[in-house]
Amino acid sequence: MEEINIGEFFSFVKKHLIFFVSMILMILVICILYFIVIKKPIYSSDVSLTLTGVNDSQGRVTTNDITLNTKMLPTYQEVITSRKVLDQVINNLKLNKTVSELVGHIKIQANTDSMVLNITVTDENRVIAKDIANEVASIFGEEIKIYGITSVTILDKAIVNDTPININYTKSILISLLAGIFISLVCLFIVFYLDTTVKGMEQVNTKLGLVVLGGVPLHTENTKGVRKGLKRK
Repeated sequence: MEEINIGEFFSFVKKHLIFFVSMILMILVICILYFIVIKKPIYSSDVSLTLTGVNDSQGRVTTNDITLNTKMLPTYQEVITSRKVLDQVINNLKLNKTVSELVGHIKIQANTDSMVLNITVTDENRVIAKDIANEVASIFGEEIKIYGITSVTILDKAIVNDTPININYTKSILISLLAGIFISLVCLFIVFYLDTTVKGMEQVNTKLGLVVLGGVPLHTENTKGVRKGLKRK
């Protein structure tokens, strides 16, 4: 395999610097247009609830309540994603979605050592994501009472989140820039590696193994003037 001279390669890159920079800018612009025009941003909004089976005047929470909350998580998930709950959400908000589509946009989480339940909703529309999360929490609070949960309190209502969860513009631009540099270097390396022409006398000995006895210097200065002078005489 032919050895690659790193110094010669970087000299080759420097010689084709315009191509190198143009390729980077082109890839950067294409990636930015993809993230801005083609890729649709997804927004999330979450609401926090507390659930307890205690029904006394002081509203005390016992260890049994926390244990029950952990064990009831699968039940909470079934209730929240049930047709009975989501049909009401779709009708109340007049959503153009089916129950199966809406289920894919809802995520439920519960801490094992607390009574807090988090419901997160994602959607392409940031306002709709907020409305769905609040509506799901409200309807869930009524439907879950049949399981002995006597108190459901909304700690934090869902709010509009202006930052998409699937796009990080700073990170995307950095990755696009690195990709542009890498692709440009690969293209130039392929051209450099496949180029078998001899660029100078030193390459005659290194690549061909021949001894250079002499060379003809390139001299073009005042060539036209000399030729005109000869013709006039």
